[in-house]
Amino acid sequence: MTDLKPSAPRGRAMVWLHSTDPGLVPVLEVLAEQLADFDKAPDVVLTGSASAKGPAKDDAAAIDHFIETHAIHLLVLVGVVVPVTLLERAQAKGLAVLLVDAKHPEVPSRWRLVPGHTRNTLARFTQIHAQDQQSAAAITRLVRGKTDVYETGRLARYAPAHGCNAFELNAMRASLGARPVWFAYDLPEAECDAALQAHAHALRRAHRLLMILQPRDPSKGAAMAQRAREQGFMCARRTLEEEIDDSTQVYIADAEDDPGLFLRLAPVSFLGGSLTQDAGSASAVAAAALGSALIFGPYSTADQRLFLDRLCAVGAGRQIGIAPALGEALARLLAPDVGADVALKAWTLATDGSEATLKVARAIIDWTQLNRGRE
Repeated sequence: MTDLKPSAPRGRAMVWLHSTDPGLVPVLEVLAEQLADFDKAPDVVLTGSASAKGPAKDDAAAIDHFIETHAIHLLVLVGVVVPVTLLERAQAKGLAVLLVDAKHPEVPSRWRLVPGHTRNTLARFTQIHAQDQQSAAAITRLVRGKTDVYETGRLARYAPAHGCNAFELNAMRASLGARPVWFAYDLPEAECDAALQAHAHALRRAHRLLMILQPRDPSKGAAMAQRAREQGFMCARRTLEEEIDDSTQVYIADAEDDPGLFLRLAPVSFLGGSLTQDAGSASAVAAAALGSALIFGPYSTADQRLFLDRLCAVGAGRQIGIAPALGEALARLLAPDVGADVALKAWTLATDGSEATLKVARAIIDWTQLNRGRE
């Protein structure tokens, strides 16, 4: 690894994460979350989005000012087009620079006719982390040993799932035994009846099926429990510390718990709010990352739509058009040979790249610890 000593005062290192493509900002957001999980995490400034653009890519004075103002020690870039001026100014300031998630890095078109400029530009990087073996081999041939190139993998586009209380999880698993479970995830009151009717439909095929219903508004837990009882279900409420027993058919999770606890228990989840226009919904990525197959309606927020479309494209989720279709979709996914396959596909999509992101985060931590310790 190239030894470039930072020039700022001692303390926690400052890492600048910058994307030259606004569409790749989520890659750096996930990387920033991963960095924060380390005990000796550096401080991070992230630019490249519409709301955090950073200095203009060709404004050397603005770049210098940004580096000095934020006391940057390490620059991490993502994007196809390499910002030459930014790279040159960072190197002039004594910063190490990493290029991550690289596949076919390019210099701006005006520089391509200069002989050897692409090679010389890429050779300025301290490390280049490539998406795959083919990309790593091509970049390695190009830089001719002047830069460390790693076949790290494609970085994650979605944040990893948060942990939950392991003791609580194990206790609930013990109380459920082998019972099949599904989860009505972040359910608005307007969709309560649709979810209960779907549960009644699914019970015809799985008589011991348990529905865990998490109200979007925990204060509506009592009302939803009452509604479940009116429809003939045996019900228990979490806020009342009522236990799940063999007769419980609906469990109202109204104690403001992290939904990750229930997503880990349920192989199938319905994305609450997706049957109601403008209702919004909780994170579909979180459900998929925890191995729960997803059923969702036609409505979603813009930031969820891309992921849900990708779920459908790989057969990792089921979209329904109307509320009455929920019951049949639920019954189909609860079949072990179907639901397990769908859940695995969803998990694979949601967690793709997490190992590569961890590798890059460790490389950043290693660099900051080694170089901060030499000041």
